[in-house]
Amino acid sequence: MIWRTILLTACIISSSCMASSNEWKVYIQMIEQADNKTLHAFPGKIDSIGDTLDAEHTEELTTALSMALIKDPVSVINATNALDKSTDPLKQRFGTSMVCGIPLITHANQMKVEEYFSKAEPVLEKAGTPAAECLSNMRDTIEEIRQETAQNPAK
Repeated sequence: MIWRTILLTACIISSSCMASSNEWKVYIQMIEQADNKTLHAFPGKIDSIGDTLDAEHTEELTTALSMALIKDPVSVINATNALDKSTDPLKQRFGTSMVCGIPLITHANQMKVEEYFSKAEPVLEKAGTPAAECLSNMRDTIEEIRQETAQNPAK
């Protein structure tokens, strides 16, 4: 039992193991649920795994953060703000500017993006000053998406 615990702990710490295991799925679920402890530890976790995540895992994580944003915007913004200031572009991928830029647009259709925005906007408005910049960024992003859609309607 002790060896199993040690192995599991080593696996959790190892980003390659984490990203390919059930631990990753659990971590993503905790982020999506806006688990306070997980969000609080998020910047440190990104310090240890951020530069090793491939595009698929990066997308999963940024999408999970965007889902958490509509559950607890202030905690998500607090957890991701420091990453915007990082000089490491691989860590910046998980910063507030990315989360507030509606990262799910890379794989969602217009209807899903609009649905997300309709949920996020009132939550961010209610969060007040801590979420004001995020809301502004999100509104700019949704406006760009709408303009592109109007200029290039689906055939």
